[in-house]
Amino acid sequence: MSAPPVSSTSTPPPAAAESNAAGSTVVVAMGDLSDPSNTFYELFGRPAGSTSWRLATPPGVADNGGLVIGASQSGAVTAGFLPSDDLTFSVLAQRAASTAAWVPGDVPGTLAPEPDALAAGPSGQVAAVLSRPVSSVIGAGSGLADWSRLATAVELARASDRCAVTRITAVAVTISGVPVVGASCARSATIGLFVPAGRSDAAGGTVSSTLRRPTAGWSLVGPVFSGRVPDTTSVLRLQAGPGGVSALVSSVLNGVTTLTAMWGSGVSGTDAPTTSLPLRVPPGWSVLGTAMGGGDGSGQTVLLGSGAARRVEVIGGVATSSGERWTRLKTPPGGTTAVASVGGSTDAFVPSGSHLSIWSTAPGVTSWTKVDQQSVPIQFGSSR
Repeated sequence: MSAPPVSSTSTPPPAAAESNAAGSTVVVAMGDLSDPSNTFYELFGRPAGSTSWRLATPPGVADNGGLVIGASQSGAVTAGFLPSDDLTFSVLAQRAASTAAWVPGDVPGTLAPEPDALAAGPSGQVAAVLSRPVSSVIGAGSGLADWSRLATAVELARASDRCAVTRITAVAVTISGVPVVGASCARSATIGLFVPAGRSDAAGGTVSSTLRRPTAGWSLVGPVFSGRVPDTTSVLRLQAGPGGVSALVSSVLNGVTTLTAMWGSGVSGTDAPTTSLPLRVPPGWSVLGTAMGGGDGSGQTVLLGSGAARRVEVIGGVATSSGERWTRLKTPPGGTTAVASVGGSTDAFVPSGSHLSIWSTAPGVTSWTKVDQQSVPIQFGSSR
């Protein structure tokens, strides 16, 4: 299926990083960040066991609109380019594990500008969240071919009256090959997490190499917020791994945004998920970047910003109990635009034109240490 042209350019999502057993990826905005036409989104990768980040941006496609990444536990990576300027549709590129070559592909629609709009499964499956022609999630097998629509936002809203779905925001594929869909809900205390009816993360059976539309529909399995009902809830990040499903959820009540981390060994709705204490985003601050994974593949990191000010908050994962507090790290270097977690450390990425400095710290450490400096070939003016 070929991608139909569209005419709008979306706002790029916040910087996103992900770590799993195969390694880590992070997307960093570089160039002239005050000029969207000269802002370029670069992919950096760090294989498991490596101590350094390497430039890994797929070549030949304009990336001013932003990049979204889906990384599998095996090391395969799928990159999605969001529309910008003359690039009026979304295109994909896929790289197999332990290779450097990218294979082009397409998607039947426009990728949503969400950090987890792409996900990779255990047998080469790929799931994608589209914003056009309608808010939906689609799936395909390896090779980025034979796409099938899995669900639309309207269909998910019909699945339960406890979540008035406004749009689909994230997707993950469990190690059993089960798609998990995250959504934004209006006036709902229930987190918008959906799975195919009758399936869970622990469900057995043969893992299909292609994601197909569930014949029995979808089930809402997200936990319920206690206290007052938020005006909106949104799944910002969604990751599946051997330990289960991790999510970062935003809720807004009377203009105040809070973030909650969540982990579960399954998504059947019968588990009691582990949830963090809420992290309040101060007025005037926003989420600039997020990172999923870490030492055990389930830690979470948030980069908050207001003007030149920056904060980095981290939290553990499935080994912690509910009610765990976020830990604020030492103030990161000025100009930090992205963060990533590798093992027990947090890396901060500071771009300046075509140059990138990388700094590192860990909980309990009172300073950041500069660990790398790189120059990235950027073709200023190439998008005009």
